Amino acid sequence: MRTCMRCGAMKCILDAMQPISMSQRTIFDRYFAEFPPKCCEMTFANIFCWADVKHHQVCVYRDHLLVSYRRESDSELRFFPPIGEHPEEIMRDPLPGLRTYRWERIPCPLSHGLSQSASVVFDRDNSDYYYNLDELITLKGKKFEGKRNLVRRFASLSPTVRTLQARDATNCIELQERWLSEQEAGRDSAAEETFAVKVALQHFDLLPIKGVVVEIGEKLVGFAIGERLNSSMFVEHHEKAEREFKGAYEYVLHALAREIAAEATFLNRGQDLGIPGLRQAKLSWRPAGVVEKFSLMVAS
Repeated sequence: MRTCMRCGAMKCILDAMQPISMSQRTIFDRYFAEFPPKCCEMTFANIFCWADVKHHQVCVYRDHLLVSYRRESDSELRFFPPIGEHPEEIMRDPLPGLRTYRWERIPCPLSHGLSQSASVVFDRDNSDYYYNLDELITLKGKKFEGKRNLVRRFASLSPTVRTLQARDATNCIELQERWLSEQEAGRDSAAEETFAVKVALQHFDLLPIKGVVVEIGEKLVGFAIGERLNSSMFVEHHEKAEREFKGAYEYVLHALAREIAAEATFLNRGQDLGIPGLRQAKLSWRPAGVVEKFSLMVAS
């Protein structure tokens, strides 16, 4: 991976950026081990799986790992917060050769160090919901009565749960594509997610991801994929279930929580993207909290 140590070493930061590839996993792992991520997007697996959709690129800049992205619809280049010891120092200085760009997915503690800028704004739509795993497993109390009943209803079908394996890729992709075919509103974003799911499953043995599959008889009716985010949190990247079975989605989440209980305290389930139905669904599981994110526009 190309490395730039000083602003004066290049005319434009883009000269150092490279497309994401599997060969870069080692350097991502090294940076994330020293500086564990807080936000759901900030893992190598997630960045790799979305690379062709978001046109991710990466470089090492002033001893920090710098990841950019730009969808076709984006008017300016966007960057995740620099991964390193002093990200606020990188963010306060202009990136060489760029007149306008945005810092995105800035976690709350880092935003405080940038609060002198009026351009720092709260990004509610992309803030992550996280949940107490014990609550997702036990489903105790009145607040989980509805979820508990749905899980029990699905359990009456005698489903089996097992650890996701690479050989499940074909069946999971078929389920994902059936889900895509049912989407009307937001079909473009659904197609992007389907592409990312396929990349994850096709590279399952090469990525630090894990998950569960739920079957009724020999039919795969649900799956969930995620990975360890930091010392206390696991992140769920993808989850799908057959809607013909009442309670299938609830059961898949419950099954994932049981699968990962030994390695985390909380489950990060990502953002709601400002979609009313998705926001309601995320809130219905009674999150323990929200990982607040911010954005910062830079214009010279």
